[in-house]
Amino acid sequence: MRILVTGATGLLGQELCPILEKEGHQFWATNSKIFDITNKKLASEIMDKVSLDLIIHLAAYTNIDQAEVSKKEAMNVNHLGTKNMAQIAKKLDVPIIYISSDSVFDGNKNSPYKTTDETNPVNIYGLSKLKGEEEIRKLKKHYILRTSTLYGKGGKNYVDTMITFSMLSNSISVVDDQILAPTWTKDLADEIIKIINERPNYGTYHMTSAGEAKWSDFTRKIFEIKKRNINVSSIEKSDFPRPAKRPKYSILDSSNALPNWEESLEKYLLSR
Repeated sequence: MRILVTGATGLLGQELCPILEKEGHQFWATNSKIFDITNKKLASEIMDKVSLDLIIHLAAYTNIDQAEVSKKEAMNVNHLGTKNMAQIAKKLDVPIIYISSDSVFDGNKNSPYKTTDETNPVNIYGLSKLKGEEEIRKLKKHYILRTSTLYGKGGKNYVDTMITFSMLSNSISVVDDQILAPTWTKDLADEIIKIINERPNYGTYHMTSAGEAKWSDFTRKIFEIKKRNINVSSIEKSDFPRPAKRPKYSILDSSNALPNWEESLEKYLLSR
């Protein structure tokens, strides 16, 4: 299968592309230096030159706090860039897989969000991802995969940051105002491969690890697995103000249940 992958050098892309290669797919792994998805003219040229069977759109502006400051840039990448990718998919009449986020919801529920629940983002990042969803949803052949709190090999992520921090201090304080489902990129990449191979019904899917955790739970588990004696304490968000508001409850009713977050975290850390 001939596949265009945007954002291939990101966390998920670095996990997915080796699997695509192993599966025998012919793919073009692009990043912002090779292919600026916000450049409509360049997108049009690709439509005329490339023969594809599928687009996997991973490229995104993901700095949640910076998005509040750089609103235009975040919207350009996550909304207009996605619109350009949707137009390529439409022109070539090929399916597109788009990675979205739990941030499209406001976090005011006390039970997992279903794919049919009303969206209501509370920050610019969430709004930009929702705008991207709206562009993708105009196409018949689409998969929107909402996920949460990704970590994995090949780039900066919370898990690796905590491991590094534990080498410098024996205590850490975390803002503990969210309930989330940390998700390993390997698990998500495996689900994307299943979609490619099995072609389920087009539509929106929730794909996160099973279970739920506060940031303190997640952090303590990292140190427990690594056998690091680090004291983890919780602080109020008012003591550590951040530009972007976060949803308090970010658990998605996962359409394709991934392994429990603790199980996957252990596999990731033992494989490092």
